[in-house]
Amino acid sequence: MIRRLISFCFLLVALAIPAQADTLKDIQSKGVIKVGMEPGFLPFEMRTKSGEYVGFDIEMMNAFAKFLGVKTEFISTKWDGIIPGLMAKKYDVVVSGMTITPARRKAVLFSEPYYKAGLKVLMRPELAKTVRNLKDLDQKKHKIVVKLGTTGDIFVGKSISKAKVRKLDSEADAAQSVLLGRMDAFIYDKPYLELYAESKKGKVSLMPDVLSEEYFGLAARKQDQSLVTKFNEFLAKWKADKTGGYDYTYKKIFIDMTWKSKFPNLF
Repeated sequence: MIRRLISFCFLLVALAIPAQADTLKDIQSKGVIKVGMEPGFLPFEMRTKSGEYVGFDIEMMNAFAKFLGVKTEFISTKWDGIIPGLMAKKYDVVVSGMTITPARRKAVLFSEPYYKAGLKVLMRPELAKTVRNLKDLDQKKHKIVVKLGTTGDIFVGKSISKAKVRKLDSEADAAQSVLLGRMDAFIYDKPYLELYAESKKGKVSLMPDVLSEEYFGLAARKQDQSLVTKFNEFLAKWKADKTGGYDYTYKKIFIDMTWKSKFPNLF
């Protein structure tokens, strides 16, 4: 009798818990995976004037969609609303050069890292001789800009105590503020700043030091473990593919930079 009562109680509890949707099955059923991102983070996600999405993350997610047997739908969103949008089910995953951090892990489920990145400092060229490290930069006379809500923003909050700090919504605006001499330095992700510095030779400078080591990952809702597991499976196979996989895509985007022809006025 007691055993039956206990079993009945467990049944009531089970019925009271709503079944969680299986996003992976939903994606496969609908034939499309919706990817949230903020275009503008070169060379990971960009958008041409005609609306075409281009970049490393785009190539990777198109390959993942092919692995699943579905199509991709990229959904543009502002950075400060990208995780809330995921929670609101506006898209299935976030792939937008998002750094895996302890704070973000509390809100989302991350995949295995797909890219090793880090923070660097873009500076006015006049500072190259005197500013060699973070200590040199963190002086009252200096003005630092960051993009709001990024790991650069978090880093500055923890590591900068003397310099003035300004926060902007766009990496393009932040970089331009250094180019125009309005700000002394911009702390942001290494890939973007290296591309920017290369395009503005002599007009900006890069601090030699890499401030931190970071890793990018796909972000999903906490309950979507099966989807993340599937992505990790894909990622391992994509990296092992030596003909058209990870290495091929890396060379195409970061070395050959074939995408640049689509952006005649890149910066």
